[in-house]
Amino acid sequence: MKTLLSILLLFTTVCSQAQVKVIWLNDTTSHAISRAALDKDYKSLQTLFKAQPALLGKYQREQAERVNTFLSKRSDLPKIGVGVTVSAYFEPDGTAKWVLLDPFGEPSDSLRRTVVRILTDFYAANPFILGSSVAFSVKTTYFIGQPALPKRSVRPGSGTLTTLEAARRTTRPDTVTVLFFNQLSLRAIPEEVYRFPNLEELDLSKNAIGYLPARLTADLPKLKRVSLLFNQLTDDSVSFSRNKHLVALNIQGNKLTRVPISARSNRRLESLWIGNNKLVSVKTNGLRRVNDLNLYNAGLSAFPRQITRLRRLKVLDLYYNSFTVLPRQLGRMRQLEQLALAHNKLNELPASLSGLRNLQTLFVHHNQLSQLPATMNRLTNLTVLDIGYNWFSVVPAVLPTMASLEELDMSNNNLQELPASLTQLTRLKKLYLRQNPLLRNQEQLGTAAKLIDQLEANRIEVFH
Repeated sequence: MKTLLSILLLFTTVCSQAQVKVIWLNDTTSHAISRAALDKDYKSLQTLFKAQPALLGKYQREQAERVNTFLSKRSDLPKIGVGVTVSAYFEPDGTAKWVLLDPFGEPSDSLRRTVVRILTDFYAANPFILGSSVAFSVKTTYFIGQPALPKRSVRPGSGTLTTLEAARRTTRPDTVTVLFFNQLSLRAIPEEVYRFPNLEELDLSKNAIGYLPARLTADLPKLKRVSLLFNQLTDDSVSFSRNKHLVALNIQGNKLTRVPISARSNRRLESLWIGNNKLVSVKTNGLRRVNDLNLYNAGLSAFPRQITRLRRLKVLDLYYNSFTVLPRQLGRMRQLEQLALAHNKLNELPASLSGLRNLQTLFVHHNQLSQLPATMNRLTNLTVLDIGYNWFSVVPAVLPTMASLEELDMSNNNLQELPASLTQLTRLKKLYLRQNPLLRNQEQLGTAAKLIDQLEANRIEVFH
């Protein structure tokens, strides 16, 4: 009986391994699946835990720790690795069924095979840490392998110093306006910084700095731009004196959970980059002059409504969050010129989006959209629209009426045909149609090919 039980357990393990399919996103067609179809069949973990965000965060951290522990024990990790966005689809008991990989950059074929092998081993042997009453999906990002140590990059120029030694030795500190102290393994802001009364730009990115003193803005009255990208700043470690000279602050990739309260002391701040943190709130009181806000991969599950009060905002980057809906107040941001909402979980755009009369660029690729609001034809300044990697099965009826479009990306959808009305887009210069069924079905391809020829005759580049 014991032997029979062992055989059954072994058989179950082998079967579960065989059931796990780890593939690259651009290979889904050859496996007769689509990300859009999987997203419909498997509810996202964010949706299931919408009312319990703290518990969701706990499970996500535990899963990440399991992956990191698994990777740390592998002897076959590539020396030069690759970052991948992983969309994993689990059965109710937590076993993985499909895992889709979307790389950062263009990894080699051998690196692709290695990543697939490693992640197949993980998902085959490690069910998700909890089960569910329904099939579910989890989206996350991993780095597989050892990151290549980047060569230190600085921008030489007049009035620029790039080393601490040069900062100590100069006899004309009054002529220095830019300091590049990036990638120097600094744990604190060096005293040398305060030698330069005319300093305008300070780059301290990719160090290990854990404290930003108020002295920085108090003692450097001409400082305009500061970058502390990828350091170790926490919520209570950021201080600013009240000032009217700092206009750009980059604190991406730290350990922040909110916008530092003292950030509003920078009364003239125009650009705030605070993405690649795990934010639980975004309070923008006192930042009314900000026109460029970056919240890329900020860990947000809901659109921060306070942002809509930033009436001077022109550029808003919200890539790689987990939004399912957008507030109608978004349409009040009249000055917005570029809006990036890609890699979220949106299934519709609000009709109020038509209020963004100055909008020129809209990125909503990698969502769950299947239609566009008819009011979008009021976006008369929109020149670039990317709706790739969504759930469109037909070309939205509003598109041919959006006369200002110059670049339109509809790649990786489920489009079955192209309407002749696309020829009405007389300003169109580039049209992307890759990875759609209409390009695989011979009968449909014949009809589409005629229209594509007509578009190309109108000097439109068509990528298919």
